[in-house]
Amino acid sequence: MRLVPTIGLEIHVQLQTRTKMFCGCELEFGAEPNVHTCPVCLGHPGTLPVPNEQAIEYAIRIAVALGCEIAPRSGFHRKNYFYPDLPKGYQISQFDVPLATDGRLADVRIHRVHLEEDAAKLSHVGDTG
Repeated sequence: MRLVPTIGLEIHVQLQTRTKMFCGCELEFGAEPNVHTCPVCLGHPGTLPVPNEQAIEYAIRIAVALGCEIAPRSGFHRKNYFYPDLPKGYQISQFDVPLATDGRLADVRIHRVHLEEDAAKLSHVGDTG
């Protein structure tokens, strides 16, 4: 049996949009914790997320620049997992049904381009050592 080493990279890009990916809450780098929240981003029952159109447009531009095939249809799903910086217990993602696939940047193959919401950020007060 011959093994072939394969290296994979997962690259995240924070898109410069005015609001969050699935609600109308403002994005403000360096803001105090929990000041830009709403029932949607907190995952309250009965609330429905609405995708940020500007983020979708940016992702399509990235996919076209990478020579990807744009999917005629893509979708969002809940990726369930429990982590301290994910208070809802799920993340909205296109992992299963991505926006675009099969691109290339020079000799590097691009498997997929997809959108997903960013998890929260843990902030620790005090001396770190």
